[in-house]
Amino acid sequence: MAKGARRGGRVRDKWRDKQWLILDSPSSFGDFGGHHINYLPITDANTAVGRVVENTLYDIKKQDQADHKTKVFVEIEKVSDGVATTIFKGHEYGKEFLRSLVRRGSSMITHIHDYDTNDGHEFRVEVITFSQRRINSSKKHELRKVIHQLLSEKIPQWDLNNFIKQVTDDNSEFHRELLEKARKIASLRHIGIKKTKLLSSNKSSVKMVSTQSEVSQIEDKTVNTQTEVTQSEVSQIKDEVVSTQTEETGTETLPVDTEQNTDST
Repeated sequence: MAKGARRGGRVRDKWRDKQWLILDSPSSFGDFGGHHINYLPITDANTAVGRVVENTLYDIKKQDQADHKTKVFVEIEKVSDGVATTIFKGHEYGKEFLRSLVRRGSSMITHIHDYDTNDGHEFRVEVITFSQRRINSSKKHELRKVIHQLLSEKIPQWDLNNFIKQVTDDNSEFHRELLEKARKIASLRHIGIKKTKLLSSNKSSVKMVSTQSEVSQIEDKTVNTQTEVTQSEVSQIKDEVVSTQTEETGTETLPVDTEQNTDST
């Protein structure tokens, strides 16, 4: 029995205070962006901003059943009229899919590094590779080197929309090129981008630029005021020096005249 019932009070149902919020897919998914993908119970719309919600890639695209293996994380950016707009926060392989890739007698190679897109988004990208048989450390190093070279070449050429398309689709042009280059080093069973995570966006970079410009403007103002103060001080010092020199010259001329008078007498 609940404590409120024993005291004779009424137990409050918190679910009645909640309202359902509709989540839209991020606009960065192109044709699949801006559609309803999920419902979220909330108590206050203001506290919902910034919350990260987990979905599947199938919830967004609704095309291939294999997309259930990929988790997509979206962050609520703005809420208006019961509908929330979201931004792409990252993606990740599901645990069940990763378990299915593990085999005895094979090697697993991972590569983790941070890369920037051409529109100012910084992502942490993790690539995972499974070989047919065990491979030595030199081939693992070559695989990581090829993966890093291809990622550092391609990602700076992509914007956010193209980045999401290339990393979340296993049949994309980037995945085919990555598999083709990696198979020249060792026989592989699977290679793909296991996880991505958004570290910073162009909004934060714009804020940093604005703050830096403000700081430079403040420094220029301080420099100008300092130069004005120093010029005024210099002029005052010159005036004082000139006045003191005139006084000193006036006082020095008197003894000379007296000495001349004494010599003449």
